[in-house]
Amino acid sequence: MLWEAWQYLTTPASPIVRKMGYLYEAIAMAARLGRCRYSWQPHYQQCQQAIKHAMMQCKTKRKALIMGAGLLQDIPLAQLSSEFEQVLLVDMVFLKQAKQQAASYSNVQCIEFDVTESIENMFHGVLQVTEPQAWLSDDQIDLVVSLNLITQLPLLPVSWLMKQFHMDEQQADQIGQALISAHLAYLQKFNAPICLIADRLDREFDSHGQLIDEFDSWWGVTQPGLVQSWDWELMPFAESGRLRKRRVNQVGVSYFNVA
Repeated sequence: MLWEAWQYLTTPASPIVRKMGYLYEAIAMAARLGRCRYSWQPHYQQCQQAIKHAMMQCKTKRKALIMGAGLLQDIPLAQLSSEFEQVLLVDMVFLKQAKQQAASYSNVQCIEFDVTESIENMFHGVLQVTEPQAWLSDDQIDLVVSLNLITQLPLLPVSWLMKQFHMDEQQADQIGQALISAHLAYLQKFNAPICLIADRLDREFDSHGQLIDEFDSWWGVTQPGLVQSWDWELMPFAESGRLRKRRVNQVGVSYFNVA
């Protein structure tokens, strides 16, 4: 807990990132990684392999745009840096460890940015989802990766709107669906190979291995076709404490503009 508190106090972040919970979630994710590294490693390896496959489809390798870069564990950063002229890592907030890792490569840049381009408005209670435009006019982008991101986009904004502005469940569903749909449409506007890695189905199992619940990660939005999928043991039994259950997400890969 001391480590988490120190990270929260010392990590530079905007008031929106702090108040809406993005900094807290980034720190909590880093802490869970420390406890669950063994269970998460196969997932990270699969993510890296999917990105490497997308890299092979690039005819030129000027800029790689990685959205949802987070802790950088699921990114083949050394290979991206060696093959591309520039690597842009994008997330709402980066912790010190990620910034230090990225800084060891002269052509890698961490960019703290809201890829929905809607969060600031929602912070002020505006129930409207913007069509993202960032980087679409950059014809140097030769690879786009959306990494374990799209199904996470609604979680904090919807929670904020429900708590602060008393948004009802129907409105929450509409906002969640709109954020996911807007990101999917945004990705497909790029004229480059696109790799979409995302949760497809969240499942919970009891201590006997029986399925006790499952959730549609996409809020009812039609999912793009899968090329491959795997299970990510996001919450092992040891992590669940008194709940005595494990959470396993099915993660899938979709490619666009790839032969």
